[in-house]
Amino acid sequence: MIRMQWVSKLMFYMRGRYGYDELSKVLILAGLITSIFSNFTDGFILNILALALISFGGLRVVSKEKNNRLKELKKYIDFKQVILSRFRKYRNRWFQRKAFKITKCPNCKQKIRIPRGRKKVRVTCPSCKNKFIKKT
Repeated sequence: MIRMQWVSKLMFYMRGRYGYDELSKVLILAGLITSIFSNFTDGFILNILALALISFGGLRVVSKEKNNRLKELKKYIDFKQVILSRFRKYRNRWFQRKAFKITKCPNCKQKIRIPRGRKKVRVTCPSCKNKFIKKT
């Protein structure tokens, strides 16, 4: 009975608030991890940083300025996509390193993937149509 009253009061308080999203979760988790790390290093600055991250994440949850929070979330998602796309690019290049060799066109400097183990290969650049021979 008491639990239901607490839940209904919380739901009433959160009405019209922004709520919990991915950026809030990341900020709070980063703050907690920084706080744990600061306990091992005895760093005062890390403690302040951890408190600031947790506070900002919590303030995002209870904020009524939904448009500003959505803009912040969009910037975070765009930044995350840039990082993830770079990571995927390097990961794919790492997995393909035994089957393909990456070379640059001598004319336009575009990266081109050439199959390994074929000795000399005549390559045509897809962007500038320059033809050159490359050893694999």
